[in-house]
This record gives sequence, C-alpha cells and structure tokens, in this order.
Amino acid sequence: MKGNVTISLFTTTPSVLAIPGRECPTCPETQKLLQDLAGLSPKLDLKQYDFFSETEERDRYGVERVPAIVLEAQAGSLLRYYGIPAGYEFAMFLEGINSISRGVSPLALDTRKKLRKVNHPVHIQVFVTPS
Repeated sequence: MKGNVTISLFTTTPSVLAIPGRECPTCPETQKLLQDLAGLSPKLDLKQYDFFSETEERDRYGVERVPAIVLEAQAGSLLRYYGIPAGYEFAMFLEGINSISRGVSPLALDTRKKLRKVNHPVHIQVFVTPS
C-alpha cells in the first residue's frame, strides 16, 4: 500500500427485536473481517456507521443497502462494495484497497484515455458469484 485508505462500513446495529427489512445476517462477519484487516496496517482506518440512524453519511456515500463498504483514498477516489468480501472475492477486495491507495487506475492507458472523453455521469455495477 502506498497511501492511507479509509474503510467505511455501513451495517445495522444488532437488536433484540427483529425488524422486517432490516435484517443483515452477514453484517457481524463483515464487521469482524474488516476489524481484523484494519488491524494489519496503520494505513487502514476503519469507520463504522449504522445504515438506518447515520443517514447523513449514508447519503454522502450513496449507500443503498447493507453491508456496504466504502473505500476512500486521500486523493478522493471512492470504491463502493456491497456484501461480505469473503471467499474468492477477498483477493479482489484486497487488490481494490491496494489500487485505491496508489491513486492510479490499474486500467490500460488506452482505456483511461477513452474514459476521459466521457462527459456525463455513468453508473457502473459489477456483479459476481462464486460460480
């Protein structure tokens, strides 16, 4: 890692009462995973937010569901990740952290040149499955 990365985790606060629509079975595992990961490097800063009560931060990052992880570099780059980065996804999650810390896109130079010509907002989503 080159620069510092802030990891913002949006989760739900555990409750004795089950509220329909607010379930998040992987939130505790995601929280533990990120706490362990952040403990490995002083360049990682973990912040945790409750999705339902900390709406200002949720809206600031455009988070729509939980668990959500926002990686933010000092240069202002953001990467939003939904779900628990476990299994095969964990290696790519680590690569995302490493890439954003460097502040340089891993895309080919030709691709970056083409993307600079895009002059309107674009919403990109990538979906993955273990299979």
